[in-house]
Amino acid sequence: MRGDKDTRYREEVDRLGRPTIEMLDREIVRLDKNESYRRLMLDVLVGLLVAVAAIIIVTNLWLAVLQVDGSSMNPRLQMDDIVLAVRTDQPAKNDVIAFYNNNRIYVKRVIALGGDTVSIGADGTVSVNGRALSEPYVTAHSLGDSDLVYPYQVPSGTVFVLGDNRPTAIDSRNSTFGTISKDKIIGRIVFRLWPFMRIGITS
Repeated sequence: MRGDKDTRYREEVDRLGRPTIEMLDREIVRLDKNESYRRLMLDVLVGLLVAVAAIIIVTNLWLAVLQVDGSSMNPRLQMDDIVLAVRTDQPAKNDVIAFYNNNRIYVKRVIALGGDTVSIGADGTVSVNGRALSEPYVTAHSLGDSDLVYPYQVPSGTVFVLGDNRPTAIDSRNSTFGTISKDKIIGRIVFRLWPFMRIGITS
């Protein structure tokens, strides 16, 4: 039985012709190329998976991409701007931050920290700890919708925030909105990603 199979194999080889050394070399090269291509595709796939995983980790731990909704930060930030925030719960005065309040995400400017005393005059001039602020980012000062009694001391562990568009912004001037506890802060806005013509640093 084994002899019959061997005979058939020899007859098939004789019919097709024995491969030359050159033919064998070409076949080896072809197989090597196929193996190299498979290794390359595997490396690319692994690289893409690592990159996607890194982006997800960075986005969740250090960065947040947000879309501005509203006009309270005009003209610096405008409706539908897409911005990048660096995650932090320790903002500094004058930082523009994103935060949660009443189940919504807002973007406002930090004016004072816990323990600071804030006063806002009838003309909209803002003072912190007795010193009037220079606010070149504000185009029109206004007391706005405020029901606080000034001077107002910012509660510990919170920040006092105002929108740059003072006449229309709803912010910490109103007790319903209130100051923002640090555990509600998403991060500090540092960069505008969109629209294309206005891409750049925001702070």
